[in-house]
Amino acid sequence: MAIHGPIAKRPELREALITAAVDPWRVDLERSAEVARNAVTSEDVVLFRRDAGQDHPAVGLTLWGTEDGYYVPNIVPLETGSLTFAQYNAVLTDFIARIAAPVTAQFGFTISTTEPRQTLDDWLSPDAALKLKRFSGAANKSTGASHPLDERRWFDFLVAVHRSGDKPGADRLARWLHEVDGWDEDSAHNLAGDFETALALLAYYEEH
Repeated sequence: MAIHGPIAKRPELREALITAAVDPWRVDLERSAEVARNAVTSEDVVLFRRDAGQDHPAVGLTLWGTEDGYYVPNIVPLETGSLTFAQYNAVLTDFIARIAAPVTAQFGFTISTTEPRQTLDDWLSPDAALKLKRFSGAANKSTGASHPLDERRWFDFLVAVHRSGDKPGADRLARWLHEVDGWDEDSAHNLAGDFETALALLAYYEEH
């Protein structure tokens, strides 16, 4: 989700969004400032918290400042585990309905969202999506990418993502591996962690 509008009015929008965060939502301004400091960013960061509901555990939602508003980089559970696609979408829909939608129009801002259900082609280039499917379809899901042939297919996917400039995010990759393609949760997150590290290494290599 992204919020777009006149940047001059973002301070007013910010205060209105914070004021609108009533039970079961709240704002953690102390943690917001800490995240901004740790990220070494001059952009505004606002962290919202939502209590557990029927469709999801307690979660945190971050609004990150952009040149014309805010966007939501991620929604995460505040305890252990991970959110399913359905839970993620339910939280985002609730945030929009209770907080974002009622106040954005007052200041000339609009809200844009992606489709609630996406395929690999929505966040990966065709070549990278094909290589991920090849890896996941052929891999032994109990051993990850440890077999030499599986490792080669995994490397093919990593290189394809690096070359394309795609930024799917480790969390999104883990959710796809686990929820769509049947990997157990630990293996999916281990691969997602390897993915993030490998892309950082490839980027470093290109720069140096």
